Amino acid sequence: MAEPAAPELPLLRSPVIPAEFSHGFTTRAGGVSTAPYESLNLGRKWGDDGGHVDENRRRVLAASRAEVMYFVRQVHGATVVRVRAGELASDVARREGDAICSTTAGLAVAVFVADCVPALIADPRTGAFAAVHAGWRGTLAGVLGATVAALGELGSRPADLRVALGPAIGACCFEVGADVADRFTAFAGVVRHAPGRAPTVDLRQALRQQLAAAGVPPAAIDASPACTSCDPAGRFFSYRRDRGQTGQHLGFIARP
Repeated sequence: MAEPAAPELPLLRSPVIPAEFSHGFTTRAGGVSTAPYESLNLGRKWGDDGGHVDENRRRVLAASRAEVMYFVRQVHGATVVRVRAGELASDVARREGDAICSTTAGLAVAVFVADCVPALIADPRTGAFAAVHAGWRGTLAGVLGATVAALGELGSRPADLRVALGPAIGACCFEVGADVADRFTAFAGVVRHAPGRAPTVDLRQALRQQLAAAGVPPAAIDASPACTSCDPAGRFFSYRRDRGQTGQHLGFIARP
């Protein structure tokens, strides 16, 4: 996972996403929000000033080189929303889903995260692209497999897809109850046990396995090692670490 793309708006980019796609994972830096949302908070969920959020989103849209950026109402499921040319962003924002895809040049699709895994998918053959929000519930629901299937309906072949998994809470910090850990037994080696602490889950490893099962080549999957909860440089928002008093990042992708 490459480091910041531009000093004015630090974005993390992945080498597996082809150059014809504009994409990025935001960090906390480069925005105008104040504590506890400093500074590039892109979400409206937890109380930030609306004007600050608007300006932060404007900066990310400019960095995406797209004309408009689309979001959906995320519900921790596996529904995939397709965006077509000419749709109003306000209409799409009312639709429930945890993945959003398109084949239309000039627009960007994006997902909000603050510990969950943001996944960006590109198909250099067809030009299709998608952004996916994968928390533990969405992972168990098969949201990445559903997105690969939805892209298949647009002509994409799994072997052609390129997937970047962005910064998220790592197995080092993602403690879960035994009931949740038990639900991940279908994934090999993603639940870890250590003396004196609750089980932990490696969501990105589970998602790698889900992508492989859907036919995506392992070499076409890139995963950031950064943990949003314990990153030593404090680059990320974390809902768990900050107990809800935090901001949200974006993972976005476009074909300008």
